[in-house]
Amino acid sequence: MAHGIGRRAFLAGVGGSAGLLLAQGLGVRGFGQPRAASADQALRDLVATLTPGQRQRILLPWHHPSRQLTNTIAVIERPHLGTLLSPHQQVVARRLCDAMLSERGRADLANTFAVEGRFEGCTLVVYGEPGRGPAQASISGGHLHLRGGTPDPSGEPLGGAVSYGNQIGNGRWRIPGNSFAYHGDAANRFYAALAPAERARAVLPAPPHELVVQAQGAGARIPGVRLGSLGEAGREEGQRLVDTVLGLYPDERGRAARDAIDANGGIEALHVSFFESKGFHEEMVPWSELDPAERAQRGDPYWQVWRIEGPGTVMHFQGHPHVHAYVNVVRDPASANVGETLGETAGVSGESARRLLEAAMRRSSGERFAWHDAEVPGRFCPGVVTTGLAWSMDPYGNRIAVATLEERAMGRTLKERLAAGGAAPEPGRRYRVASTEWYVRDEEGFGKPERIEDTGVLLRDAVVDLLRAEGVAGWENALRWRSAPPA
Repeated sequence: MAHGIGRRAFLAGVGGSAGLLLAQGLGVRGFGQPRAASADQALRDLVATLTPGQRQRILLPWHHPSRQLTNTIAVIERPHLGTLLSPHQQVVARRLCDAMLSERGRADLANTFAVEGRFEGCTLVVYGEPGRGPAQASISGGHLHLRGGTPDPSGEPLGGAVSYGNQIGNGRWRIPGNSFAYHGDAANRFYAALAPAERARAVLPAPPHELVVQAQGAGARIPGVRLGSLGEAGREEGQRLVDTVLGLYPDERGRAARDAIDANGGIEALHVSFFESKGFHEEMVPWSELDPAERAQRGDPYWQVWRIEGPGTVMHFQGHPHVHAYVNVVRDPASANVGETLGETAGVSGESARRLLEAAMRRSSGERFAWHDAEVPGRFCPGVVTTGLAWSMDPYGNRIAVATLEERAMGRTLKERLAAGGAAPEPGRRYRVASTEWYVRDEEGFGKPERIEDTGVLLRDAVVDLLRAEGVAGWENALRWRSAPPA
């Protein structure tokens, strides 16, 4: 997606060639030093070396809302490891990173670190403090987000949602040369093992936003084909696919993740989805553009985007244009959300989530009109809403901006959105529209503003302020009748 790709391309340039050092170090036992016995020990070793100034910049409370976030770009804005840590501390941090991955994971991510993530260009934050309760290190950067530390008391085997990715093979069929192409191959072997009726249930029109990884609880309606409904061949390949993804992480964490899946109904409760718009034939012709006769003639496409989801589990693999993948496995979805409790919800996603963000922008800016793209990178699953969950609705840390533009300068999607809210733009009239700093520069969708004012307010803070002011239940009631405030 253009939104994420532009940011990743910018961040990938940070850090020089320093990542090559980590690529050499991954799997080489911390540059000649004994590898830490665990991420917990490595984290203790690192925190013990921190100066008071470093502690102030690195340590955050265990329940800080940013712990809810994941991405394939840096999750937290803070100094990069190359400038924040001493050379000795960087060696310890590399050992910590090493302990967050299995041997296979270290090999697979070595290229990401070398070419894109660049260890010294990554950011580090530690939630909590070792020896004083739960503690977790979060290392994030270009196409990666890793977590590790003390065992998580909330029952998240991987410490929360994590991510991995790689740029190689961008836009090409089966992403040749990509470190994680074999994950896509495993998913396509699973599809090949399905009976025709099972395949029909597995294929959906289009994928959700890649960052919709908030885990649902029991009883959720999840699309796709359920593994428990398949024949033996399909169930076996489904298990292999799950094992392929979890194989990136240390054995003990993989076992804990499988235990959490078992506690939520087992692999039989997981659903797998493929998407018509992201299945391609060799010349990159989308399956969604072919008529039935052409589909029959060509045979099965290669599915480059797929999703595994069930109670407590989300694994989303975005293999087009290149790999961004996300893994979130929790034992108790009801306790997975971080931060201050704001209320309870029956669930907010899709169009309702977009309206929430637009309502927050209107309230914060004082403007009548607001616009957010239809794809929202988060959802509220039924249950408790916290500040961390609210932050996940905008994990990019966007600021709200107000754009001034004439009707003729508006993009088509902005015009359509305003019209859908009962305020069709009038020719010759000038409008002020609140949006994000990112979207107001989207000429195709938003338009060409004559002036842009940065409010300095983060969208995620505006969402929290809205829910505090109106309450979660109060805001949900407003959804039933209001898509835009009255004139």
